Amino acid sequence: MTIFGLFAQLISGLASPAIFVPSFVIGWFVRRWWQVLIGAVLVAVVSDAEVMLIEMPDAKPDWSTEPLAFIAPLCWCAAGFAMRAWSRRETQRRSAQATRALPVVAGMMLGAVVTAAAALGVGLFYLHTDQLEFHAFGLGRTTDTSAPHEAIFFQYLFPGLLLGQLAGGLIGRVIGHPRMPPAEHLSDTIALSA
Repeated sequence: MTIFGLFAQLISGLASPAIFVPSFVIGWFVRRWWQVLIGAVLVAVVSDAEVMLIEMPDAKPDWSTEPLAFIAPLCWCAAGFAMRAWSRRETQRRSAQATRALPVVAGMMLGAVVTAAAALGVGLFYLHTDQLEFHAFGLGRTTDTSAPHEAIFFQYLFPGLLLGQLAGGLIGRVIGHPRMPPAEHLSDTIALSA
């Protein structure tokens, strides 16, 4: 397999909702780092089994590239694990005061643009490598396959825009809470006001 084929397999795994949704959820809910590895192996095995048994029943696995199937679930499980740790740490460091609107709106806009651009890039990559019919949901079942750019818009760009807006807004919401003063400064402030 060429380096381009390996890159295509990696991008396909990272962009697949059947891999990133369960991997991120598993990463979010696990408590220890070694559970991230077990979750990634579990998602990789189930994903490969689903492809081999349902989508391509006559296919035979290429065992030389099977370790690459573990990279995408591992990345998403690690991202979920790191995101939860970051969220907990930021929640403890931020005060319970009202959220400022500017970080939320900026996060929504930045997240939408970045994620939509990445989704568009993945869709165009699939179009360039003639894999769009395999990766586009229901495109092979429709009679009009002459509109691949429409499929890219509705199945990659538009959902990427919405998911990026949601993720950016949530991150902006966490950042939008004012920071709490450090504990030693808080005790000095209380002593001075008394």
